[in-house]
Amino acid sequence: MKHLPIKLILSLITSALFCTCSKDKLSPLEQLPPITSRGANTFGCLVNGEPVVFTGIDQISGAFLGDVDGTGNHPFDSSDIWLVCKNGRHSVGLFLNNPGIKNKWALNRRTLEYPVQNNPEDFIRVNNFLTSDNTIGFFESGNFDNTKPIFSGTFEFECINLKDCQTMKVTNGRVDINLNQLKFPD
Repeated sequence: MKHLPIKLILSLITSALFCTCSKDKLSPLEQLPPITSRGANTFGCLVNGEPVVFTGIDQISGAFLGDVDGTGNHPFDSSDIWLVCKNGRHSVGLFLNNPGIKNKWALNRRTLEYPVQNNPEDFIRVNNFLTSDNTIGFFESGNFDNTKPIFSGTFEFECINLKDCQTMKVTNGRVDINLNQLKFPD
């Protein structure tokens, strides 16, 4: 039996190591949870190309706004969805009106309340960046009346920080939540 040359053996080992390493390194998009609608309790998106991911019910809280005492921070009606996602690095707030009626939301339309403009009617806030009139964005979901208590959808938008005019681009957003498993936001 002939022995393989040492150079060939070393090159095979080196090739195997490089192949293994490249498989372990996931792209930012591959680090996001899959787009599902089964109540996986996941939320993820790319923020300026970097993954922001929340997995598990311990990082996600929320309610129908009708369950809240009406502090005046949001338009009040009993069928609005309010989700809050927090981990050590990021915080995300999602507020959508009438998910039983609508399945697509513009994330930049403001409500007017004298004497000041209120938050947008439907919005996502990421690390204190809020969708606004100056930006574009959408959130789209299935028919919530048919999927209750599962709420899932996809979203994309841009935000502008009004203090420094910095723009943040959010892409490839996805959420899949079982509302019966949510705890009330802090």
